[in-house]
Amino acid sequence: MSQAGPDNTALYERFLKAFNSQDYDTVADVIGADFEDHHPGFDVHGRDSYLQALRTAHETLRIHGELAEAVEAGDRVVTRVRLTGRHTGPVFGIPATGKEVTWTTTEIWRVADGRLVERWAEDDLLGLRDQLSADAANVALISKLNDVVNERRYDDMDELFAPGFIDNNPAWSVQDLEELKGIIAAAHEALDFTSHHDLIYASDGGKVTIHITFRGRHAGEFFGRPPTGKAVEWTSIEVYRIEHGKIAERWVQADTTGLMRQLGVPLP
Repeated sequence: MSQAGPDNTALYERFLKAFNSQDYDTVADVIGADFEDHHPGFDVHGRDSYLQALRTAHETLRIHGELAEAVEAGDRVVTRVRLTGRHTGPVFGIPATGKEVTWTTTEIWRVADGRLVERWAEDDLLGLRDQLSADAANVALISKLNDVVNERRYDDMDELFAPGFIDNNPAWSVQDLEELKGIIAAAHEALDFTSHHDLIYASDGGKVTIHITFRGRHAGEFFGRPPTGKAVEWTSIEVYRIEHGKIAERWVQADTTGLMRQLGVPLP
């Protein structure tokens, strides 16, 4: 393809400038009355419908477009655009998060009688959805918890847990975060362990599930057994429920029996 012709490129640039400034009168002036938009999941028909779609985009994502390239194709202009914005309204059923977002779109615009009359677009909507979803943030929260525990920064756990945190652990459930911090500190002293996430993934209901492996050394009394210096390893499956960016509840199923066997603790 050759570079876009100046008239068609100027027409698109006029549209983009008006779009960015929410100048809908100018947008209406450069869009044909029977404008057709072919955008998977968002097809609109007619100029008024398209103007409403643009208003909604501004209300929910505060979109701003930056033209990366324009290429001519007969009566068409192909554009590559970088979009940025902020999530201020519901998108994909996800309530406003206030997150800054960026994604790209490739568009084909058909020009007739000095107006944009038809459009085909392919947006990186999957990338946009990933930025808006809480899943990535929830996984990052649990990964951060693992780092904090491994580095024995117990007081830094405070910002990661919600008030009223609930722990569901058949081995030693705790009443609150302070008790959990005490148990982890005591386990560090006795087993000198670090933990590694073998698997971590988000699931429905604001939950994150992990398979975690602990590796350490029997450095202090544990389960009534004096330190042996032996290397120990055990695993756990844990589910965390996150509310408003904080850990509200945890379920734990650890291989406590396997750990006891390695320490020589008599089993029931």
